[in-house]
Amino acid sequence: MANFKDSPHFAVHDDYYTPKIAWEKISHLIPKNIIILEACMLNASQSKSAEYLKELLPTCVVRADTRLDILKDFVPCSMIITNIPFSTELKKQILSRFVEIDKPFITLLNSCNLYSNYFKEIFKDKFDEVQIIHPQGKINYDKLEDGVLKPTKNCSFYSVYLCYKMDIPTKDLWLL
Repeated sequence: MANFKDSPHFAVHDDYYTPKIAWEKISHLIPKNIIILEACMLNASQSKSAEYLKELLPTCVVRADTRLDILKDFVPCSMIITNIPFSTELKKQILSRFVEIDKPFITLLNSCNLYSNYFKEIFKDKFDEVQIIHPQGKINYDKLEDGVLKPTKNCSFYSVYLCYKMDIPTKDLWLL
């Protein structure tokens, strides 16, 4: 078994973005003719997430604003689709806010979060509304380097789609 203390030192880099393939994998599970909010675009002017959603879901209205702080503001919508930040403290705040807003949502996150105490606390009375979509293999995110988004390979963790109030058929929770 490996231990993080045995890992080599590396520089922290938080500018990773959702690749189009991540939204392609689940586009068939998203209702048509709805208003979607890409809620985690604050200061993410290089993100193409909303652009990808608009392309993949042409019958939906996709709202996104790089000035919107989902922790303070909310734009009316039918559902939220996003990739929340990796930072644990920010992730806890955003997930709590999403539950407070109480709209259906799908968000990408590291699968290890499912086993955390904060996850259990946030969804303690709502587990009957939670579903997890398991993609095949890893999702490799796009890294922002020198103003250019570059695909990555070999992400260090597995991602899942956390769904809330989606009523997705069980057969669709495992993407093959």
